[in-house]
Amino acid sequence: MDFVDGSNKYINTEEESRSESKKRLKDWTHGKRDLSDENFRAPIVLAYNLRSEIMKQRQGGFLDKKRKDTKTYMHVNEELKVLGMVSDYVAAFHGLKKLITTPFPFPLVQMARTFLFFWVFTIPFAIVGDISEPIEAMIINFFITYGFIGLEYVSMELDDPYGDDPNDFDNVGMAQMVFEDIYITIYKTDGTESADTLRSRVWDRCNRINAFQRDLDDDLNSSLKVISASTIANLENV
Repeated sequence: MDFVDGSNKYINTEEESRSESKKRLKDWTHGKRDLSDENFRAPIVLAYNLRSEIMKQRQGGFLDKKRKDTKTYMHVNEELKVLGMVSDYVAAFHGLKKLITTPFPFPLVQMARTFLFFWVFTIPFAIVGDISEPIEAMIINFFITYGFIGLEYVSMELDDPYGDDPNDFDNVGMAQMVFEDIYITIYKTDGTESADTLRSRVWDRCNRINAFQRDLDDDLNSSLKVISASTIANLENV
């Protein structure tokens, strides 16, 4: 990796090898993979790279080098502790992955919602038989319907708390806080240049993700406009 003088930008000399790796991975796939599948693969690759960097001190003269912060050699117990942190990270990731990818059985959800809507639809007939005042019956029916349908929507939201909805977890905000903590740690151990370099790489990746999301939104809006125009034209012809 070569750095550009006078700025935090960098020239990634490994881009060609990464493109080759992506092509090789695409050739090895057993089926069609979408962006979500690729995102789930990224933490595993990150954990592998972290383990490789930690174990590099056993290659060549790395054991003869001292740390910049403590001016001491890396002890084997410290190495095991750092590797254990990486393992904890992988375990936490797999826990989140199971939470995201494990669906509720569709027949169970279908039956529960069918009975719920049937019960809400038929409850006014039971209320009318016991309450003679129509306004009082409508008020009771409204609050019962509002409560049970609201609880159903709450369960639907809790079933998938990850995304960009208003009530979802602020994944981007939490990730940015973690990045900032990492910048501080890198600054304390390796200095300002390393922290600035890492921030430049993260910022470049965020810009590429934002550009991809904008292109995806533009394609979606264009498709919706085409579908709307086609629907309107068909209605006019009718």
